Amino acid sequence: MKRFVILSLALLFVVSATSARQPQSGYRGFAEWANSLGSVDMWYPGNRESTLYTGISTSHGYQINPIFFAGAGIGLERCGKIDSWLVPVFVQGRADLKFGRFTPFGDIRLGYNLSQGGGVYFSPSIGYRFNWGRKMGINLGVGLTVQRYSYDIYSGEIVDPDFGYITYEKIGKGHGTKAFFSFRIGFDF
Repeated sequence: MKRFVILSLALLFVVSATSARQPQSGYRGFAEWANSLGSVDMWYPGNRESTLYTGISTSHGYQINPIFFAGAGIGLERCGKIDSWLVPVFVQGRADLKFGRFTPFGDIRLGYNLSQGGGVYFSPSIGYRFNWGRKMGINLGVGLTVQRYSYDIYSGEIVDPDFGYITYEKIGKGHGTKAFFSFRIGFDF
């Protein structure tokens, strides 16, 4: 607990002592390392496992004014535990605010997940931007990542009960939603 308090006070000091310049109108790009932590059903409903997706994303667009950014991007995250990929293509909106020396941001991504049968991708986040040189900043953000996915549904029939032989037949498609807590660190240029 003592370490947590010291770390929190140190982070609060760093956040209050540094400030970032507001972004200028024109091209702006982002490169980020992302981590998404969640719990998913494994093999059958009710068998939940914790998963960690980790990967990168990049987005590029136009800084409309010192506050608002609009752009598009792509990401690539992988969970080694269940050998699963998350490949979103998204549009991004972002607001960089400034309250004295405090420089928070709000970010929203909406798009399509190209993996796991495809589906909607939605990821809002909030964070803090640190100034790093004349035209660059370091961004730390936390948020939520929600993805839709599809899967095949099979029907099984026992053909030989003595040997346990079962035949499976595909009978349709199912759809599901996964929600993850996300942490991102990256830089803008």
